[in-house]
Amino acid sequence: MSYVALARKYRPQTFDEIVFQDYIVSTLKNAIELNRISHAYLFTGPRGIGKTSTARIFAKALNCLNPKGINPCNSCENCKEITDGISLDVFEIDGASNRGIDEIRQLRESVKFLPAKSKYKIYIIDEVHMLTEAAFNALLKTLEEPPDFVIFILATTDAHRIPATILSRCQRFNFSKIPFKEMFSHTTNILKKEGIVFEDDALSLIIRNSDGCMRDCLSLIDQIIAYTNGEITLDKTKFLLGLSEDTIINELYKSVILEDKNKIKSLLDEIRLKGIDYKYITEKFLHFTKLLLLMHTFENSAQKELTAEEISFFNYLLKNTNKEKLFAIYQTLLKVYNDLKYFSFEQDIFEMGIFKILHIDRIIPSSTIKNKIPVKSSNENTNKPLKSTLTLDNLEAIWKKFLDFIAEKKPSVSSNLGYGYLISIENNKMVVGFAEEKMFHYNIVIKAENIDFLKRAAKKYFGNIDEVIIKLENGSKKKGVIEKVNEIETFKEKMLKKELKENKAVELLLKEFEGTIVDIKIKK
Repeated sequence: MSYVALARKYRPQTFDEIVFQDYIVSTLKNAIELNRISHAYLFTGPRGIGKTSTARIFAKALNCLNPKGINPCNSCENCKEITDGISLDVFEIDGASNRGIDEIRQLRESVKFLPAKSKYKIYIIDEVHMLTEAAFNALLKTLEEPPDFVIFILATTDAHRIPATILSRCQRFNFSKIPFKEMFSHTTNILKKEGIVFEDDALSLIIRNSDGCMRDCLSLIDQIIAYTNGEITLDKTKFLLGLSEDTIINELYKSVILEDKNKIKSLLDEIRLKGIDYKYITEKFLHFTKLLLLMHTFENSAQKELTAEEISFFNYLLKNTNKEKLFAIYQTLLKVYNDLKYFSFEQDIFEMGIFKILHIDRIIPSSTIKNKIPVKSSNENTNKPLKSTLTLDNLEAIWKKFLDFIAEKKPSVSSNLGYGYLISIENNKMVVGFAEEKMFHYNIVIKAENIDFLKRAAKKYFGNIDEVIIKLENGSKKKGVIEKVNEIETFKEKMLKKELKENKAVELLLKEFEGTIVDIKIKK
């Protein structure tokens, strides 16, 4: 007997063999048991996850002569004919090649005749979204009111392309991609039955490249078995999947994270010479960055899906980065990826993206990237001292955020404190200054109840502030946040008024009506 591909050989033949689609299986089994069979079903979802197989099993279960509970027996005449695709009462129609109105008219005529030897006459229309608009319209009436002995099962990967009039006449079942754990368990059992020697890491890699599609996974396994003469190893799997270039990509990503500029230069030259696709590299980098963010956020995230080599690689990178930097890297890479789609000078776009990542601490505050300022959220309270490596820009950013924080509890304190400025945060103290001309606001802030409130708020916000000192600085010309904001707004208004005066359209109006500008008011 000729060889049968694994995807065909291990195609589910009973409800119990369907992988992961539990709610769908339960619903269909209950429908059979309670004799609540609908006249039309719609199976939607990605390719290779069991839509057509489920349709066949459902058809066999409905027409089986000797059912085993709810499952078909797979040994009676009806079951064998449906499995072999030669049943006179179960028709599998390819919507892509039978998409016209003439084919649907023939179908409408055929549904009138009784089943040859089964209880139900069942039409399985695969890729039903490929039917033409006229064909869908011709199908409508038959689909809504077929004879009692006719059942339609429509299958599609693109449910959004099916008219709403068709959708409303069907019971819809959404099939899901198969998770890694279920795929690994199922394929492991198959390989053991076949007597195939395999490495777990190699199988993990195959499953990840199958993107939740069991048919793709088994087809890849078939191909690798043929190439390796019956043994699935990680190295040969990488080669066959075209992942041999990933070593260079991994090294480049690692060098970027570690800011190893000398190595980055040589790797970029190697990538250019080998002609590795820059869009592919960027996709890999985005995936790596997302994975590191997940590992930072959730313990043991995605560990089961990674090979031992990958776990070691990402754990090492994890120690050399932080969430803030990874967020910034991801946004930069996303911009690079979008630019690569629309511009032809791919090398320049990619390399400039790498340079931007290497200087990312200049794009966003270095304190955020390097975790120099452990500003705490409102529900955190640690005793780690704040480091004193603060720049003027950092102080102002922190000050604005703190003012917003206390404004939620005491707006009056926040508004008056906003006329002051943050001098320092060190040695568990927060020092705030006021210029002498802001005596009014200073006197409000230094009231005992307000100082107590600020101590509690600072402790809660920063984590370990024990003392708040408010100083009146003689001769100080420093301005608070509120004054700076007002100055910025005033400057913007001046610039806007200037633009309006110089506007060509305004000049033409003034000339036409011999008018003059008396005043310009900015509506806020």
